[in-house]
Amino acid sequence: MRRTHPPPAPPSRAPMATLPAQLQPLWALAVAIAESAAEIAATRPIPSWRASAYLYAAADQAWGADGGGGEAGWRADRSGSGGEFRFAVLLAEAATARFVAGDGYLSNRQLATDLRSGAAWLATGALLPQRGA
Repeated sequence: MRRTHPPPAPPSRAPMATLPAQLQPLWALAVAIAESAAEIAATRPIPSWRASAYLYAAADQAWGADGGGGEAGWRADRSGSGGEFRFAVLLAEAATARFVAGDGYLSNRQLATDLRSGAAWLATGALLPQRGA
C-alpha cells in the first residue's frame, strides 16, 4: 500500500518575500539540500535507509571538497558560514521529517518521493509563522 501525504497548502503569499532578507539564502539552501537529497536517493543508493544519511550526503556535496568531515568540513567549521550551513541542514531535516517514514523504506524511489515532498513543503513557507489568518 502506497503512503500518501496531504499536498502542501498553497501559500497565501510568496514565502521568500515574507522572510527577512538575511534568511532568504539560508531558506533557499535548505530547500536545495532537501531536493539534492531526493536526487541522491533516486539515483545512487547510500547503504542506509535513514533519510538523514541522504540529507548529510547532499550537504557534504554542497559544502565542497572537505564535505562534512575534516577540520574544514561543515560539521566542524565554527565560523559564521559553518553555523549557518548547519542551520540550513537542520531546517531541511525538520521540513522532511514530516514526510519521512523513519527507517521503514523498501525502495529508494519512495524515499526520494518523500524527500521531494518535504522540499516542496519547505518551499511553500509552511514552517513560517502565519500572521493574521
